[in-house]
Amino acid sequence: MRFLRPFALSFGAILLLGLVFVGGYLLGDHHSARAADPSFSVLWGVQNLLKTEFLGDVPSPQAQAYGAAHGLVESYKDPFTVFVEPAPRTIERDELAGHFGGTGANIGRNDAGDLVLTVIRDQPAAKACVQDGDVLFAVNGKPVTKDMAVDQVVALVRGDEGSKVTLSLRRAGQDGTLDLTIVRARINVPSVAWRVLDDANHIGYVMISIIGEGTAGELKTGIGELAGKGVNRLVVDLRGNGGGLVDSAVDITSQFLKDGVVLREQQHGGQEKFYPVKSVQSPAQTWPLVLMVDGGTASASEIIAGALRDKGRATLIGEKTYGKGSVQRVHELGDGSSLHVTVARWLTPDRHLIDKVGLQPDVPASLSADDRKNGRDSQLARAQASLLGQR
Repeated sequence: MRFLRPFALSFGAILLLGLVFVGGYLLGDHHSARAADPSFSVLWGVQNLLKTEFLGDVPSPQAQAYGAAHGLVESYKDPFTVFVEPAPRTIERDELAGHFGGTGANIGRNDAGDLVLTVIRDQPAAKACVQDGDVLFAVNGKPVTKDMAVDQVVALVRGDEGSKVTLSLRRAGQDGTLDLTIVRARINVPSVAWRVLDDANHIGYVMISIIGEGTAGELKTGIGELAGKGVNRLVVDLRGNGGGLVDSAVDITSQFLKDGVVLREQQHGGQEKFYPVKSVQSPAQTWPLVLMVDGGTASASEIIAGALRDKGRATLIGEKTYGKGSVQRVHELGDGSSLHVTVARWLTPDRHLIDKVGLQPDVPASLSADDRKNGRDSQLARAQASLLGQR
């Protein structure tokens, strides 16, 4: 899987060492890691000293293995080459898929450190009589503690569609505990929202929040609905979009370009690969476009912005983008964790560098403190004016 999101020996070396080390540690077989690199004997020496001398709570073997894996990956000093533990990887995978099996209740931590539920209307949790403010203290009998990360708890609550999960709750004003069994359902997480922005001037608005597996399909639906309402000009909002999947970025860009190249990828050894525009039919391929960007526009969303500007299809309005131009290959490990390894860097069609540089907007526009306080979107107003030929 090719993955771009803001989050060195050769790739083969890190993968070999990482998998041998993590796999060997989890299986209790330290000999294979020692054989791979004798310098790892320092690690085993540290572990033995801790095992015999440490006074205090000893982390589980799994926690020690994850800690060592994080340390190994961090030694490569690349912020986007990361080891992701099973719980956050589950959340990440669901986010990119655009759906998951769940209860339809959001989980957050209050000031006291308790995990509190907020239900979504007409979803399984609401139908099972979960109420806003219920405190979650166990999932399928497994205690939920204040030192658990929210991602860990969310991963416990989620599961296969149609399966059951029992939530143990405390409710304000009631004594004792409440156990509710809920049948998980498919919970969709849309990544695209759209509306007619200016009916008189036929301007539509599309906001893309993440570049996931279903994003291109959602965008196609949105463009079709907007075209049916007479829209023939478009504002595309990529502010805060941290990226996602390369192939999806190509699919999205292809709905605005008829031909050409979407991005160029520089691989190990200087080899270059290019991703061509896909042959699709979309009314938006002829619409005037404005793209809204900011410091949260990163990675795959920068691919889209860079390609459309290079091809003269869009004006960028807002603030300088994040500047993440590296590609990560995601390796799913046996226990549900994953290793994200930087394997390439990408350039815009005209070979403009993005990594650590970002894209400067054609029309700089920032939200002031007063805008934020009063809920005004002056950047959107500027984008709308640009489509009308105003400054």
